[in-house]
Amino acid sequence: MKKTLLVSLLVFSLAALLVVGGTMAWFTDDKTIDNKFTAGTVSIEINEHDFEDIINWNPGDTTDKDVSVKSTGSKGTYVRVKLTPVWGTIAGGVFTEDTTLSVTNITLNTINSDKWIESGGYYYYYKIMNQGEETELLLDSVTIAGPGTGNEYQGKTLKVNVAAEAVQASHEAYKDAWGITSLPTGVEAWTE
Repeated sequence: MKKTLLVSLLVFSLAALLVVGGTMAWFTDDKTIDNKFTAGTVSIEINEHDFEDIINWNPGDTTDKDVSVKSTGSKGTYVRVKLTPVWGTIAGGVFTEDTTLSVTNITLNTINSDKWIESGGYYYYYKIMNQGEETELLLDSVTIAGPGTGNEYQGKTLKVNVAAEAVQASHEAYKDAWGITSLPTGVEAWTE
């Protein structure tokens, strides 16, 4: 009987402890801090200043074609541009390249050669561009030569493709993005 009473007392005590322990409150605290890291952006726009399509362009003519590049992203960027003249025809509003016509009769009159460094078919801007900055003009005008421009060019259209590229200036990103091992001499180096 003593044993049963002892076991009953222990069971009752354990139950009481569980009830009391379950209703006890503990002081606690939780805090959360949000750390936000927003990636920068690399974005550019090509500006053609006051350019209009030319009709009845003749051998010997020079036409204004002012081209610059503006950085619109938040990161410091390197900018390079490739200029590619192409002869062709336009039918139904669609340009079709004519690979039989040479572009050796075309002169792209670039300017600011102290600001644009030519290397590997590209023109590299000499300094790192920050948001809102615009380059000096690269292209000023286009000339069609008199000699070498025969009847095969009659009715043809010249298109000058302006392909601008930008890459973040930090961490030598140009190596991967552009596949080059170094920037041309005269282009500003990134310093961290």
